[in-house]
Amino acid sequence: MGIPHVFIAWADLRTIACDAWLVPGGRGPGSVWREALPDKWHSQLRDEVNARASVMFDSSAEASATAPLPVLTNISGTREMGPGWYVDGARDFLQVATSALRTSGRKPLHGRSRYLLALPLLGTKGGGAASWSGEITALLLPMLREEAARLERDGEIGVDVVLVLIEGPAWAAAQRTRAADPKAFDALPGALVARADALADRARRGGLTIFAGAGLARPAGLPDWKQLLHMLAEQRIERDELKDFDRLNELDRAALIEQRLRPGETLGAATARLIIELSPRIAIGHALLASLPVIEVVTTNYDDLFERASADIGRPCARIPGQPVAAGERFILKMHGSVSDPSSIVLTRGDYLRFQENRSALSGIVQALMLTRHMLFVGFSFTDDNFHRIAHAVRSAVRGNSPTPRGPFGTNLVVGGPRLVADLWRDDLDWLTFKSGDAPSIADEGRLVEIFLDRLSAQATTVTSHLGVDVWAGALSDGERLLRTRLEKLDDQATAAERSSPAWAEIESLLSRLSINGRRT
Repeated sequence: MGIPHVFIAWADLRTIACDAWLVPGGRGPGSVWREALPDKWHSQLRDEVNARASVMFDSSAEASATAPLPVLTNISGTREMGPGWYVDGARDFLQVATSALRTSGRKPLHGRSRYLLALPLLGTKGGGAASWSGEITALLLPMLREEAARLERDGEIGVDVVLVLIEGPAWAAAQRTRAADPKAFDALPGALVARADALADRARRGGLTIFAGAGLARPAGLPDWKQLLHMLAEQRIERDELKDFDRLNELDRAALIEQRLRPGETLGAATARLIIELSPRIAIGHALLASLPVIEVVTTNYDDLFERASADIGRPCARIPGQPVAAGERFILKMHGSVSDPSSIVLTRGDYLRFQENRSALSGIVQALMLTRHMLFVGFSFTDDNFHRIAHAVRSAVRGNSPTPRGPFGTNLVVGGPRLVADLWRDDLDWLTFKSGDAPSIADEGRLVEIFLDRLSAQATTVTSHLGVDVWAGALSDGERLLRTRLEKLDDQATAAERSSPAWAEIESLLSRLSINGRRT
């Protein structure tokens, strides 16, 4: 079946789309986790956990098919138990969740090729093991990889795992720990590892921007444009009209749906309502992209999933048009509108014509990014006419009368796309395909893209705030420990005269980012 993968995501575990998730508890889940569970599960919460991990089943087939399966896991221990006890709890979670999913016959959520099991760093909040954070991380990551590989051999559907961390220092420490494991990215072909690392270098230097298409949101349960139109057509297009409806251009299909709306209903509002209903959780790709040191994002998507992923980790994302953007602040340019403003949604031919008339400023921003950044395209099909006009203007500005291309302005991550489209863009884009022996299906290709983004996120991280945090000392390398000691001495021994010099302000800022001064624990 291939090689399982352990992702590391900086996100809120309760918002991640997955097949099963570990709900921490001893005598039932705490209030924060209880609020994250659907109401239908509340009546079945147990007063006692008789086993380390216990599946909380719902009698509702609808809920069990669309929501992650909660697995209540007892991780309320004490320091005397040691880090291994908590890691054993994670192993129990993997075994119980995988067995429950396979026994139920449930397919992986949203067309994924494998189950995705999500868990937090066990015991490091209210579980009594905060001081063991580094040690638990060092033991947990290899165990997750090894246990996923063992489970791989026992069933038809394999598993991937995502360790989800809500705090930047914890995420950075986990990334540094995983970096020491030479097998961590065995599921990703070596050539793709090299390409991810090259893009990560661009991101660290501030030279990368993101262009997100509909494919990014599919693992969150959202449809592509054609599927969206069919869903909007339900109850509005008669059955005997469907054949003629399918023959129409997609823009004309949208216009026909608009004609059939109820009085007082708008197509934008109907579209926004449907998307919000379908996307209660973000995909892992949203979390991985949100963690990148990138401040400019462009999308043709209507959903707000990237904004939600960005807000979850304390990186609020301004929306253009509609919100002011401060210098250095992350923004997302919504080319076709947003669910937060249904009147802005572009769907019909008339909407597209108005886009050309009224959104030249937005096009100018995209053109500027294409000229000054390397643009990473994720889940974009290159069939959008507005984007083609923008790209043509960029080509003309760069080349002038010269037939010689300037080189690619971006990289496109391709999943199942038509090969001839690559020929049309070969002078402008690096066309990175994910077809290989390890990806025999579209679902497998999509999974490889997620692993690619995980590698990109890991290599691009500029978060170093874990270095001076005492609870992460167990996750530091020998070199990091020596560096921490030197910096602590610098902070302790600096004289008043040194601290009064203009250069000390920069040193103090660095020490603060590394959590050295102030000794945060």
